[in-house]
Amino acid sequence: MSDNAWLNFNSADDISQSQIDSQDAMEIKSRILDRLDSVLDTFFPEGKVRGQQFVIGDLEGNRGKSLVVELGGSKQGLWTDFATGEGGDIVDLWARVHRFDVQSEFTKIIQDMAVWLGETPAFTNKPKIKSPPKDELGHWSHKWDYHDADGKLIACVYRYDTEEGKEFRPWDVLARKGLAPNPRPLYNQVGIAKATDVILVEGEKCCDALIAHDFTATTAMNGANAPIEKTDWSPLEGKRVLIWPDNDEAGKEYAEKAAQAIAEAGARSIEILHIPTDLPTKWDAADAVESGVDLEQFLKNTEKTSVKTRRFDLNDWLASDLFIGTPKQREWLCEGVFPMAQVSLLAAAGGVGKSFLLAQLAREVAAFNGYRPTAPVLFGGALLTKGAAVYITAEDDAIEMHIRLSALGDVPDKLYVVPLPDAGGTRPLFFPDQNKRIPTTTEFWHELTNQLASIPDLRVVIFDPLQPLCALDFNVPENAQYVCTQLSALASKLHASVIVSHHFSKREAVSPEQAREAIRGTGGLVDGVRMAYALWQPPVDTAKEICSSINEIYSRGSVVFGGVVKANGRANMKVTTYVRDEQSGILVDRSYDIAKKKQSNRADLQELVVAISQAALDGKPYTKTGLNGVWERRFELPNQFRELGKHSLFGMVEQLQLEQRLVAALAPGQSTVKWLDEPNGPVARGEAKFKPGHLSKSSTHPNKP
Repeated sequence: MSDNAWLNFNSADDISQSQIDSQDAMEIKSRILDRLDSVLDTFFPEGKVRGQQFVIGDLEGNRGKSLVVELGGSKQGLWTDFATGEGGDIVDLWARVHRFDVQSEFTKIIQDMAVWLGETPAFTNKPKIKSPPKDELGHWSHKWDYHDADGKLIACVYRYDTEEGKEFRPWDVLARKGLAPNPRPLYNQVGIAKATDVILVEGEKCCDALIAHDFTATTAMNGANAPIEKTDWSPLEGKRVLIWPDNDEAGKEYAEKAAQAIAEAGARSIEILHIPTDLPTKWDAADAVESGVDLEQFLKNTEKTSVKTRRFDLNDWLASDLFIGTPKQREWLCEGVFPMAQVSLLAAAGGVGKSFLLAQLAREVAAFNGYRPTAPVLFGGALLTKGAAVYITAEDDAIEMHIRLSALGDVPDKLYVVPLPDAGGTRPLFFPDQNKRIPTTTEFWHELTNQLASIPDLRVVIFDPLQPLCALDFNVPENAQYVCTQLSALASKLHASVIVSHHFSKREAVSPEQAREAIRGTGGLVDGVRMAYALWQPPVDTAKEICSSINEIYSRGSVVFGGVVKANGRANMKVTTYVRDEQSGILVDRSYDIAKKKQSNRADLQELVVAISQAALDGKPYTKTGLNGVWERRFELPNQFRELGKHSLFGMVEQLQLEQRLVAALAPGQSTVKWLDEPNGPVARGEAKFKPGHLSKSSTHPNKP
């Protein structure tokens, strides 16, 4: 390691005070370290990040891992080239890359850093500069550091006093980005960890004012403008919290919302301070300290409102108070299939057609006029509601969605279709928190759900499919439970039906029970939703029979069964039969046509029973096969049976025998049971009388008299 590896910015040997002020040099170096990732990306495009280290082959920027730069901690910016034994800090690295001599050109190095940061180099032969460095807003006037409970720096907030007013800029230390961390930390976590009583105020200035007077205080990042749902309130678990809002409407509103979030975090008690009405607007804790208010007496004597902290209270659920009178009827999106204000799951194997069906559902909801007699039937249930619909697809692009919507008909006004591949790419809604190792929501989730909440009359939100939107392993029960909990909360908040699609595992399914077992991942996913609907393909023979019965041409995948495979409460448990339209590819519900055909077939079966039993009564009984078989004598049957194929006619006879509407009987003098009759007919009773041309009592051949 070189002799100048550890430069001391307070050493006269290293820095000439006539050239540059040591404080300014330290500020510039600190700013460079704040943007260390960008610096290294600029210096070494071929470099890689490995944990908390940046690795590259050498100072020339060749690929490799011999040169290591520390990205965080107390050694941030220090580098070592293990191939040569050289090393130093960020200033030394800057010098080596730009061919400066650290000893003689230190001022030029700092000036070059300042230029990279976008500042005007103004150091040489200048008096000592005491103002902080600039950025596009000028010099920051204040800086607040956010540490975790162990004292590790995790974020910073910079304040700028501009001509337009105050501006605040966050910095995520761990991510090395000029953004607020997700979730946003609370201020003064070291103090919170040691305290029992904590005062929540608006802004770091108020917080520091109280801390200076021996009160444990904290604030959310951005004060009253802090997004409640993006703040980590967990450090307040078990604490007695007093909320001191600014004296304005925004402060009161923020205090109420923060109180609810703190209650959810498990605070021991929560109180909101009522600022006296005779105090100025926007009066806050910092103003109280500045004006010399006796803080202890003020906090003791000022009126407060207690906030309920128990997230669960049995007294809220006394049955005699709640469950009286006529029960409220459940609301449905599709009757008996998809409930309102609940989460439902649609599962199927790949390529079956679930996405097309979901797009059709979203379109129909947005297009429906609300007239029940003409309501479309979707997924086996009548559509019962109308309004806005949002369909979010993580796999299909805009071109594919345009093709599908064109096949479905006109595009209604209240339909939102978001093909994520064309909307900035698919981004996860849920991901594992690397620090706490638990599932959590992403910035995209908060942004999306807030926008969903702003859509008037929203009735359904569809996520298709769920897996690409979750950077979580669904084989872990806790992950599936967390996702279902978040989706359920969203459905309740929107009072809309939330539907997610998911894939089958590789196992085949030929029944509703098998379809449920085939849903990919842990059972926690199915258990966590209100309703699960599945699509599965029948055996080939069954599919061919269905196509034949309704005069459709069979092709692979043309027939699909669908039905509810899990329900909490009343549900439509009928299995729906879909047949794919050859032109559009849409799965069309043909259950009615098939049922109608079956009803027609039942009528034909009954007519066949009548014809066969009448023949037996006339002394001309049929056999299933042979010279007197139904096929051989089909021209004696009613017209609709004369054009049937042999196997079809045999199948009808077998069906009637299975139902015991026809029986095979033994004729007198015969040893073979083969003559067909109804159970109470003469042949069945052993009283057969055969006319010429058929078997008689003394005959041994059916065609001998």
